[in-house]
Amino acid sequence: MLGEAGSIASLAGLLVSLSGLGFALLQLSRLRGETRAAREASEETRRLLRRDSVGTDLTRIGERIQGLIEIHRSGDRARALDRYPEIQRLFLDIQRRHPNLTGEHRRRIQSAIVQLWKMQGELESQEGDIPLTQVRQMNRILNGLQLTLLPELQDLLE
Repeated sequence: MLGEAGSIASLAGLLVSLSGLGFALLQLSRLRGETRAAREASEETRRLLRRDSVGTDLTRIGERIQGLIEIHRSGDRARALDRYPEIQRLFLDIQRRHPNLTGEHRRRIQSAIVQLWKMQGELESQEGDIPLTQVRQMNRILNGLQLTLLPELQDLLE
């Protein structure tokens, strides 16, 4: 009698264990799906934040370049000289924060930085008013950055 009761108890224990295992596997499957969904949501959020950050960075550069164009037109050498390092730093920040830039775009950003550095050097070495031909040339370069490089970076980094 005791052996029969033990067998029934063992069988009942086995059934409870199997149903518990089935429940645990079901919960594990659900958890895996939820984890995958959370990971995908996290990646999407990261992508959106990166896109917003890029948009903000490039908008800031565009605004600073436009401001520098206006400063050139006004002939305010001191204010222009203050703007060059800021724009260069913003371009360097783009390079640093976005390792997925192509080699070509890194080269073009570096070229933009060098152009800004040369314009700054020319202004520092001159005295008196900035010649109108020089203002036109510098603003043509700055407009080129606004119309070509910034939109390309926007497309690439979003």
